[in-house]
Amino acid sequence: MTNLLINSTTITRNAMNDSILKPWGYYKDIFRTNNVVFKTIVVSEGEELSYQSHEQRREFWFVASGNGLLTLNSIDIEVSTGDSFTINKRVKHMIKNTGSGNLEIYEMQCGVCDENDIVRYSDKYGRG
Repeated sequence: MTNLLINSTTITRNAMNDSILKPWGYYKDIFRTNNVVFKTIVVSEGEELSYQSHEQRREFWFVASGNGLLTLNSIDIEVSTGDSFTINKRVKHMIKNTGSGNLEIYEMQCGVCDENDIVRYSDKYGRG
């Protein structure tokens, strides 16, 4: 949600099609409630998400396009267009774009969907 101040009146608008920029690329919400989220994640060429886990949600990822290296609990798996996988609560995971061009993933979250529910174990961008 984004709050706009217009003529001293605050208006809340749904920011669903706004891209959220990250050092690795961006994500865009398609649908969001407190317990279900569906989003597009775009990882730029040569970039990667942090090695992380979530305490309150599980995720389902579908690789829409591109190639990557998925790490699940220290096990590396090469992934490409059409692959899908489930990431349960507390499973350490990350993905790196190993292809040319963007790596696009559709992600569905189930559980308590809070962007602050993240435990980072390593992050090449220095985020804690």
